[in-house]
Formats: sequence, structure tokens, C-alpha cells
Amino acid sequence: MIQLGEKINLKDFKDNLEPGEITILKKIIGNQANHLGEFTKLSLHLKSVHKKEKSQKYQINAQLEINNALYEAESTNFNLFFAINEVLDKLKTEVNRN
Repeated sequence: MIQLGEKINLKDFKDNLEPGEITILKKIIGNQANHLGEFTKLSLHLKSVHKKEKSQKYQINAQLEINNALYEAESTNFNLFFAINEVLDKLKTEVNRN
């Protein structure tokens, strides 16, 4: 598990990614998290699905806790960075809806 600050957890990222990819993801996630408002906890879980030679789909499951309310989102994409952006955008939409 990778811990970003006190509020963000990344599960199963270290086992599936190169160090350079993790550095980029930390920046993307940190930047996106700033737009979520005051949250208690953000958890992202990476699952590799349909893994083939030179091709892999990434599934991201996210949970966001704000003011004792729990929001969840999921995204699957061949591009990990797109999947991360999509799942965090879904969380933002859910939070803004309530």
C-alpha cells in the first residue's frame, strides 16, 4: 500500500507499476484531490484485468469519505492515467450532486 499524506491510500499500485508511473500518478491524484474539497479519506484500488502480452486493462475502484458520507466510483480503461482521471471525476460529480 502506498500512502499519500494522511488521507490518501493507493492499494496494489506498487506491485503493478514502474516507479516512474507511480511518480506521475502521485502528481495526478494529488492535483485531483485538491478539487474534492475537505475529505476524510480517499482510497484507490488498482486491479489488472484482461492482462495479455503488450496489452492490459486497468480497473480502478475508488472510495471517498466526506462528512461521514461514503462515495464510490469505478473506471476501467487500457490507459491507467485516463482511468484515474475518470474515476476521480466521477467522485467529484457525486460529491457536487449532494
